[in-house]
Amino acid sequence: MPVTIIAEFHAAPGKLDELLATLKAVLPETRAYDGCRGLDSWLDQDRSTIVLTEQWDTFDHYDRYLAWRAETGVLAAAAGLLEGGTAGFVPRKCVPAGC
Repeated sequence: MPVTIIAEFHAAPGKLDELLATLKAVLPETRAYDGCRGLDSWLDQDRSTIVLTEQWDTFDHYDRYLAWRAETGVLAAAAGLLEGGTAGFVPRKCVPAGC
């Protein structure tokens, strides 16, 4: 059963446009990564936050992807665009709540 990741990117003051451009450049690779079934992006303008909703085959697939992003330096490079550095990136692993 596929799993869902909700990832929030909280832009540092004055960095939202640059963060948007960065994500537009790298998200095609995410969508093509092994195990990624789909990814949609959302913008909360009032909070300068970009939210990604991602569907993955498994959490292990996502973990491998995230480790790859760290190895390639993308996460470190994005830290300067995020409020609080890497603390401005908040991924959440979600499963159905059954409500």
